[in-house]
Amino acid sequence: MATTRKSAAKTPAGASAKTGRRAAAEAPARDTTPRGAKPATAARPSAGIAPETLDTLAQLQQVKTDLEAVSAKLNGFDPDAMSDAEREAWSNQMDRIDLAIARARNALLSGLVQAFDAEVAGLQAATGQLAAELQRLNKIALVIETVAAVLGVVERVITLGR
Repeated sequence: MATTRKSAAKTPAGASAKTGRRAAAEAPARDTTPRGAKPATAARPSAGIAPETLDTLAQLQQVKTDLEAVSAKLNGFDPDAMSDAEREAWSNQMDRIDLAIARARNALLSGLVQAFDAEVAGLQAATGQLAAELQRLNKIALVIETVAAVLGVVERVITLGR
């Protein structure tokens, strides 16, 4: 009969309740990057995102990757082969690592949101400028169309006068 964490839950046939966690660590990591998107560390610098922010995001990504590697190593241990005290320590360490990974992920996402917000302001300003330029070009096109129409009328008048 195996015990897990702080509860005395029984698992069938001596199987560990950590089997799901261990199996998840052994499975290939799922890529959550949208198709065609580049990871934050490969983002090109732009006017809206400070280089320090990009460096911080890259460091956070590295910390998260390192924590995930530690988690994978810890998952390599068989809790059924441990004493109760070792299993308790292992379980606590897994909980700490999982919490640290979640915090790193949240910090990374917050940084990405801030970087995105910085880009949005620049994009909105550029969109406003492009809209004003489009309006100016539409006015010019209208003048050209009007001139062309007048020239067409003048050409007909000249042709009729011959």
